[in-house]
Amino acid sequence: MNKIFFWISFFISLLVVAFWPGALNFIANYPYMIVPVVIGAFITVFIVINVLLWILLIVVSWTVNKNKEYKKQSPFYGKLFAALLSNSIWWCGARVVVTGMEKLPDPKAGRFLFVSNHRSVFDTFIQVAALWRYPMAFISKPENFKIPIGNQYMRRCRYMAINRDNPREGGMTLIKASEILKSGDSCIGVYPEGTRNRTTDTLLRFRHGCFKAALWAKCPIVIGVVHNSAKIRPNWPKTTKVHFEIVEVLPYEAIKGKKSNEISDIVRQKMLAHLDADDWTYDLKLKNIPQQEDAREQPKVESEHTDSVNDTDTSTGEN
Repeated sequence: MNKIFFWISFFISLLVVAFWPGALNFIANYPYMIVPVVIGAFITVFIVINVLLWILLIVVSWTVNKNKEYKKQSPFYGKLFAALLSNSIWWCGARVVVTGMEKLPDPKAGRFLFVSNHRSVFDTFIQVAALWRYPMAFISKPENFKIPIGNQYMRRCRYMAINRDNPREGGMTLIKASEILKSGDSCIGVYPEGTRNRTTDTLLRFRHGCFKAALWAKCPIVIGVVHNSAKIRPNWPKTTKVHFEIVEVLPYEAIKGKKSNEISDIVRQKMLAHLDADDWTYDLKLKNIPQQEDAREQPKVESEHTDSVNDTDTSTGEN
């Protein structure tokens, strides 16, 4: 998103310098100032474009009814939300490299359950921005639905709050997620660790219950990992290189007939194979990674809730 803004700002600043009489007269009198004038024009245009984007995002967010439960994903709001998150992480200093997007199915081919490790509050920002071609709805903790501006987009994009203190309500959220997947309306995103990993361990213990959504919806599981996102906040205002990687797509045939804990073990091992034990130094290796452009049966509630107890804790944000 900001690369687009960069080049738009660059060309507009050149046009301003080339055709605005005030700039032409100033440069004619002070020819040695041409470079500072171009840089100043570029910075001004770039800031103005970003301000206009945020005004648009704020105004559009006012059109969302906070008290309404939307029954269908909105591509318009989804792409605006991705733009909001992409712009936010850029200003927070994240410079994201995305790889493995060619492994994903066509955006029109069907939906998937997306799972990833969780190191930073910015993980969802990075992933939604990278997956902007896909309608995404994450399972999140209730506190995230109080975030200004963002909460309206979360509601409109059918994000789901999960009550981690009530296993039955958590099971209902997973059933709702499977119904959304099965209908083809949205892809569902969830962090199997259940919360942000603040430890020195590569991964926390997985909550197996989240994988039931893919089993019930009979859909593939997309495994992703994020490297170095934990350094974004402590590094700011300096920039931080982050690597978001699509590890593998597990087709439904690969998980059919398996229990959720078996699927959890498979996914965990695949994540571990792509994660460094010391995630904090991963940015030193990003220079060797080429930049890649983005590619393109329901169970009864009673019988499944018992099985979901103690493993439905899922969250997209900080505890």
